[in-house]
Amino acid sequence: MTRPASKSTLDSIRDHRRKVEVIARDLTDGRSDGRVGEDEKAFGSQSAWLLGILASIAMVLGLVLLILALPPVLDCRSRSESGFFVGQTYGACVSSSISARWTLLEGRLKMAMRGSGR
Repeated sequence: MTRPASKSTLDSIRDHRRKVEVIARDLTDGRSDGRVGEDEKAFGSQSAWLLGILASIAMVLGLVLLILALPPVLDCRSRSESGFFVGQTYGACVSSSISARWTLLEGRLKMAMRGSGR
């Protein structure tokens, strides 16, 4: 017969497990425990925050513009090779296609907002 181990299986697993501390983001300003000097700011200047927010807004607006404008531009470019209808130009084709996509997006957003209260 085998001799039982001096520790139970659960105890041996606990002993071999890695010690993990709670990982949390430090949101203090750094002045209470002296990690940051008095002349330094923990979060940077206010203009850096403003620049970051403006950059984020610009990226979102650029992405929306790209999503709205790129497919009509490519479609009108391929249509220009085969020829437009009489009196239609490349610019008119692009503007009408973008306005149609904008109207479709606006309608879908309105429908989503109307149905959100159900």
